[in-house]
Amino acid sequence: MPLSDLIRTLNSPSGSLPGHYARSGLDQPFVAVDGRVFLHYANLRLESHFLPIAETRSGKTHGHAASLQVFGLSNRQPIAPEAVFVLPTDDAEFVYLDRLVRTLHALNYLTRPTRGNLLLQVHARHVMSVPADHGLAFEEILRPCGVLPEQVTLEIDIEGVEDLAHLIKAVASYRSRGYGIAISHFGRRQIDFGILRELQPDIVKLDSLLVSSNRPSSNRSLKPIIEALHKLPAQVLVEGIATDAMRKGASAWNIDLLQAHAPLRRLLDPVPVATAGNSPCLRSAA
Repeated sequence: MPLSDLIRTLNSPSGSLPGHYARSGLDQPFVAVDGRVFLHYANLRLESHFLPIAETRSGKTHGHAASLQVFGLSNRQPIAPEAVFVLPTDDAEFVYLDRLVRTLHALNYLTRPTRGNLLLQVHARHVMSVPADHGLAFEEILRPCGVLPEQVTLEIDIEGVEDLAHLIKAVASYRSRGYGIAISHFGRRQIDFGILRELQPDIVKLDSLLVSSNRPSSNRSLKPIIEALHKLPAQVLVEGIATDAMRKGASAWNIDLLQAHAPLRRLLDPVPVATAGNSPCLRSAA
């Protein structure tokens, strides 16, 4: 399906939306200009950036992690992405926004010349707010885009989740639909292999604080952690390997995957305006 048709369909969801969604732009959120898709919400422009993930041993591209960048529509100032998720007024709006952000990334990923697996973050609040059938609604969005759940790995930060039974059920639902599962920030505050055995993730992303310390004692302790993760079995991913020493360490520690640093915030490009010439089917929802 052409991108313009996909956007038109996504901007016309079946069923009625709450009235306050229109005030924040969620009733017509997507804008496409020059082959790129943007999400307008609460006078903000959300856009996708993709961070390469490489296999440590071969150097081959494993895929990309989707990263969110946010700017003010009027002042063009960068805004912390996490600040967007404090704006929804209730759980339903939060879930809807979280799903739209992943849809934004999927649409932009379609235009990339080389893709591989797509790593998408799912907010823990989303996971816990949805009662059942996790992944079904997103699957119905992905398929018209030509993206299968098998091409997507969902990344979840489980720290602070109290209802572990619901979390395990949700992850099982995602997995049954073909999604891969990644657990992020492992080892940030504690190292709990028990919950990982229950969730059986495909990828475990080590927290940067666990990896970044150059103390010999820390380096020695990392290897048995990675060995235990491999026995689950899971691939181990590290984000932001920035020095030659750390890259060599990644290979020595048998880390499987390396993800690039998040990009430095840049000045905002001119805000694209949908016109009859470049996007005949769309209108701004800001």
